[in-house]
Amino acid sequence: MITANSVSSEEIVINAPAEVVWGVILDFANYGLWNTFCPSMKGEAVLGSPLEMQVDLGNGLQTQVEYVTKIEPIHTIVWSMENKPGDPIHADRIQRITPIDGSSCRYCSIDEFSGEFSGPMIEQLGAQVEKGFNDCAVGLKARAESLYRA
Repeated sequence: MITANSVSSEEIVINAPAEVVWGVILDFANYGLWNTFCPSMKGEAVLGSPLEMQVDLGNGLQTQVEYVTKIEPIHTIVWSMENKPGDPIHADRIQRITPIDGSSCRYCSIDEFSGEFSGPMIEQLGAQVEKGFNDCAVGLKARAESLYRA
């Protein structure tokens, strides 16, 4: 879904426990096995740590560096652009897991934007980000469910 200040994936149900899904999200070394939107991620899930990622916005892979800004184990991880005062675009990527029961959960991914150029950026890239987030969610579901069945 695309709004005036955010882009998000569809919320999906994953038939695996939240802990398994959380483990897949934090297993940066294996993103290439399931994440076509961001097939390469390097870094650690530690507050303030940089994450170097390769992201496909429809024009081939582009390098981005963002920083871990929030961690709530098995529920939420957020990484953000450097977000210096006066920057024309600020962005926070939120991945949220909501347990349903012991063997399933809901997942969604949201980019929240602010800054004077966030509107034009969403107009230009919003559809590609939305597609990427939905592809990521489908890949995450397949990977987590496969690991859980095994």
